[in-house]
Amino acid sequence: MTVIALVVLLTASLAGLAAGRWRTLLLALPAVPVCALLLGPESGALAILAAAGLAAGVHMHRVVADYSGNTPRAL
Repeated sequence: MTVIALVVLLTASLAGLAAGRWRTLLLALPAVPVCALLLGPESGALAILAAAGLAAGVHMHRVVADYSGNTPRAL
């Protein structure tokens, strides 16, 4: 189960990194309660991990886009 959770987290974060939009997270969030109700608490936990990974990937996309300019910026 741990390996499956890590694969879900990694895959979702890569998808968020590729998509780079918060709208994709808003489309994925309604699936969390559906997974929990229909498939059980483990699937609900995996859906929460996937949503967290997707949010982390979107945030990372924004960070990379902000700091990929040619001019150096002070942090």
